[in-house]
Amino acid sequence: MSAPASARQFRFDYAPGELRCGRGCVANLDEVLARRDLDSALVVTGTNVGSNARVMDPVEAGLGDRLAGVFAETSPQKYLKTGLDAARRLRDEGIEALVAVGSGSSLDTAKVVSALCSHPGLDTAAERALETGTVPVADDGDAVPIVAVPTTLAGADLSVVAGVNLTLTPGARPDHEVPSGSLSDRRLMPTALCYDLSLFETTPKSVLCSSAMNGFDKAVECLYSPSNTPVTDATAMRALTLMQSGFETLPSEGMDDEGMDDERLYEAVSGVVLAQYGLSTPDAYRASIIHAFGHGFSHDYDVHQGTVHGILAPHVLGLVFDHAHGRRDLLARGLGLDAAGATDDELAAGVIDAVAAVRDDLGLPTRLREVDGLARTDFESIAAVIHDDGFMSLTPTGVDPSPDDIVEVLEAAW
Repeated sequence: MSAPASARQFRFDYAPGELRCGRGCVANLDEVLARRDLDSALVVTGTNVGSNARVMDPVEAGLGDRLAGVFAETSPQKYLKTGLDAARRLRDEGIEALVAVGSGSSLDTAKVVSALCSHPGLDTAAERALETGTVPVADDGDAVPIVAVPTTLAGADLSVVAGVNLTLTPGARPDHEVPSGSLSDRRLMPTALCYDLSLFETTPKSVLCSSAMNGFDKAVECLYSPSNTPVTDATAMRALTLMQSGFETLPSEGMDDEGMDDERLYEAVSGVVLAQYGLSTPDAYRASIIHAFGHGFSHDYDVHQGTVHGILAPHVLGLVFDHAHGRRDLLARGLGLDAAGATDDELAAGVIDAVAAVRDDLGLPTRLREVDGLARTDFESIAAVIHDDGFMSLTPTGVDPSPDDIVEVLEAAW
């Protein structure tokens, strides 16, 4: 039964950065900074991307005289120490902006740098982060402006949040013992985002396809998020359509030399942008249970989050639909299914099959047994991590799986 008209309302507080998408758009990075009166920028990236001339040459050329240097030391572990090192360089050299290039780890590290630099004492701010589990932007300080240049499709860029592993002494203890932290502030939204199609072509196919599945699931979860709005419904549904079409050619090895099909790649990238649009706002984050399941494998297994998503998303959706409607009608429409006259059970089955088909188009694994180092005896400990994940508080009403329920999902995916 629909809510009475007087009860139907929504609030959507969202201020995204400027979005630029197109082949070669990083050639205008100098203009992006100039329009914001920023004279210098430090490029923050990882070792692999930092040594890839196909990425760095156009980025550095686009920045021109505003390039102050390159900090190519980020890693998937996203250590607080790495952010502190970059923040010291920014402070010591009087650099005014950050250009984050690469995957989510570089984008998140740039946000850590931005937040640290809002405080007068960098070391004090870092020590406080260890105590509190977060890196806040100072109330009376300014976050350093960030320009995001993603090279993967996971969708960590158009966001006000970031993750960080809270240690200033990497290697002193195993990574799985390092506590995870987070930060969230509207001032951490990148001031501009440049989606250059040519840079996505430099990313290894396996990484690009895995990241695409992660981005895809953001649109899926945005629709059944308890914080959905008509705005996020519209962008998420269009995102599903674009990504379904655009993802089909991403795994094609034959396109490596001549580049990917521009129209399909444009659709894929645009779809991921729309999947993120409104996902991360100051008052709500609209990812949910699929992402919580992915986090269960973050520390102890060398597997991309998107790969885990590809394996588990159909099974997790089955769990959702067993306990909630999950707005399966909107998901079906976004996925291009003929929903006319379909029963709820038929809609659920169609959505699950369509999501699995996206996974298969991307060439991702289909079973958990394909994850290196994973054994079924690990499921109980993984389920405990998933059950305690923060995103489990963002599930649709009625979806509240116990650790045993979670193990059942993992067993079904084995």
